Amino acid sequence: MTTSFDPDPAARLLAQVWRGSKQIAELPQDVRPANIDQGYDVQDRLVDLLGVPVVGWKLGVGSARLKQQSGVGRSIAGRVLKTRRREPGAAVQLSFAAPVTIEFEIAFVLGEDIDHRFSGDARSAIAETRVTFELVMARFVDRRSVGWPSFAADNSGFEGLIVGERLDERQFPELLSSLVVTVDGEERARAATGDDATDPYGALADLVAIARERKMILPKGSIISTGSASMPFAVSAAKGEVSASYLGKTLGFTFQAPASIL
Repeated sequence: MTTSFDPDPAARLLAQVWRGSKQIAELPQDVRPANIDQGYDVQDRLVDLLGVPVVGWKLGVGSARLKQQSGVGRSIAGRVLKTRRREPGAAVQLSFAAPVTIEFEIAFVLGEDIDHRFSGDARSAIAETRVTFELVMARFVDRRSVGWPSFAADNSGFEGLIVGERLDERQFPELLSSLVVTVDGEERARAATGDDATDPYGALADLVAIARERKMILPKGSIISTGSASMPFAVSAAKGEVSASYLGKTLGFTFQAPASIL
């Protein structure tokens, strides 16, 4: 943790927003993290204050395009909270009456602990590969305008993770070529390509690098959702049914926002 920055005030404010029903515009200037390291300091303290067990990690801002645009140079991490990990077909109650970003992702389950001493190929620690949907909804009205340090402080905008079935890594190319994501039966996205694509193994390596620098342990059994394999899109509807079709299979869930919607 940095010595010149106190993460507690920002973390306490964000914890209040996490427990409430309204987003905020930004963190006050006098408590706002100035860089990604300070943002992670706030995130650490926020997760402590929320008191919810951590069952994994999510990564975002991981495509070649976003890494360059963000200036961070690698994916930005957040914790997967146990109460927000859901099964296929789940009915998800959103935190706010606000747009939610939907991302179909590839995730890895760790077969061993990874700590700051880990120096091998992160692929060697993978025990399972799964498909997921991540829901992104920051505690900020506009997560991009507040800057990436504040985004990291807010647990990287994590709203929920729907964890699907196991996948054979050798099927990645076929999965991507067949992927279609729909909302209420209407196609909304296919696989990201080119500079918009996320490399799942690269994202995992980014998380291992973060863990090494911050002397964190990534425990055996943690699920690591690596960033959007589909083109992310936002939905503003009060409710809906989301489904991904791939390899002749499906992963879906429903969502509903609080009564007041945009």
